[in-house]
Amino acid sequence: MALNVGVRIKEVVTKTNVYTNCSVLHSDAIGLTFEVQRTVSEGGQIDTVVSQVMVPWANIQQVLLMEERT
Repeated sequence: MALNVGVRIKEVVTKTNVYTNCSVLHSDAIGLTFEVQRTVSEGGQIDTVVSQVMVPWANIQQVLLMEERT
């Protein structure tokens, strides 16, 4: 399964985590690399952190794509 770069993903479910509101960075026969933003609170400060995550297809249970209307 290959997804185009920039495709918005509503949810990626793996065996151990659930990622929401992601964007595809790379997709090939081995796995899916995506970017996910999350809010982190540290020392009373709230920040948005952007992470890049690579997950092998063997560990992915479900991918839900965002619906886009034009």
